[in-house]
Amino acid sequence: MIKLSPSQFATANSVLAALTRGGVLCVVSSQPGFGLTTCMENIRSRVSNPFFTIADHPELAGLDLLGQLYNHLNIDAEFQAKSELPSFAIEIITLREISTIFVDDIDIFLCGERARRRTVHQLKLILTALPSVNIVISGLHAETTDMLELQVGSSHSGEAFSLDGFQCLYEYKVFFESILAENSQTEFADVSLEALYLITKGNLGNTFLRLFHPAYLYYGQK
Repeated sequence: MIKLSPSQFATANSVLAALTRGGVLCVVSSQPGFGLTTCMENIRSRVSNPFFTIADHPELAGLDLLGQLYNHLNIDAEFQAKSELPSFAIEIITLREISTIFVDDIDIFLCGERARRRTVHQLKLILTALPSVNIVISGLHAETTDMLELQVGSSHSGEAFSLDGFQCLYEYKVFFESILAENSQTEFADVSLEALYLITKGNLGNTFLRLFHPAYLYYGQK
């Protein structure tokens, strides 16, 4: 399992604790490079009850958010209602004992005002139809600011979780020193963690890139 940063670990634990209550709308957000994808994968790996994830880009998949939900339920296009979630779809979810629906990278469903309105409408339909199912929406801070308002009109309780970066240089160094120790046979860039902290402003993803990407390894050897 991938080692989590302190913030990733704390956020994952908090989300999992919320999911145990059932009927929760969780909004998990972060800045770019803070490891949101890894954090969400860790959460899913620790969910014991059945779930599914909506995460395909609508332009590439040819399916919007609701279409992807129907696809997970193996419901053909001619039976895919747009104005409400039909009773047989709800029954399938109940029979499968689906506890949680994850919606990753919510920003891909919000490209343009029309897409945003459609996605918000579809999320409201899902929340209304599935009062006992957890809905977990994740994405960048800028795209999730108003997602918690979706709970209005539904019976879901809402909770927001912010995945942050490292609190200080010490926390940053302890984490990456352990990463380097665990990967002692792996080549990495010859640069001090203090310097990287200043260059990357403590950004998790950027630090991994500068430590292990071949381009930075080559640059450091010149």
